[in-house]
Amino acid sequence: MGKSEKELEPKQLTMVIDAEKVRLISDKFLPEGFLLRPYKHGDEKSWIALLNCGDFDSQWDSQRFQEYMAQDERAEGSRVILKDEMIVAATFASVQDSSKKVGRVDFVVSHPDFRGLGLGKVVLIEVLRCLGNKNYKTIMLYTDDWRIPALGMYLSLGFEPEITRDDMPARWDKIKNTLDSKS
Repeated sequence: MGKSEKELEPKQLTMVIDAEKVRLISDKFLPEGFLLRPYKHGDEKSWIALLNCGDFDSQWDSQRFQEYMAQDERAEGSRVILKDEMIVAATFASVQDSSKKVGRVDFVVSHPDFRGLGLGKVVLIEVLRCLGNKNYKTIMLYTDDWRIPALGMYLSLGFEPEITRDDMPARWDKIKNTLDSKS
C-alpha cells in the first residue's frame, strides 16, 4: 500500500525544551532604544504588519489575529519589542496540551530592518520564562527547514528536535550541516 500525498509532504519540524532548562538560560539584553513589554490591546495593527514581514506561509489580517489572541494564554503571555512605538519583534505564548502541561511558542518574528540585533532571542526568552512560570513542564514550537537563523537560535537556547517521521533525521542533518557551514 502506497503512502498518501499528505504523508509524502514535508511535515513541519517540532522542537521541545524542558522548562527546567529555561530557568538556566542567561538574560539577553535589549539594545538601547528598544522596549520589551507584554501584549496589550492596541498592538494589533503593528503586530499584524510585523507578522506579514515574516517568512511564514500565510498572511495575517485583523480577524485572524483576533481569533488567535482569543486564547487566554496568548493574551497574557505574548511579548512584543517596540522601537519608536512600532512593534519590531514579537512572539505568542500558547497552550499545546494543558493536561500534559505543554506550552508552545508561536510565530517568533522580527522586522527585517532590525534582524541581527538579538531581538527575536530576547522576546523568545521572555515568552519561555512566562510559560515556565505558569508551570508548563515542556515548551514546544513548530518551525520550518528554511528558517535557518531561527533554527540556530532555538538550538543555542537548548531546544531539541523531535523526530516524528522517518524523513526527519536527514532533514535535521542537513540543517545542522548548514548551520555548521555558516559558523
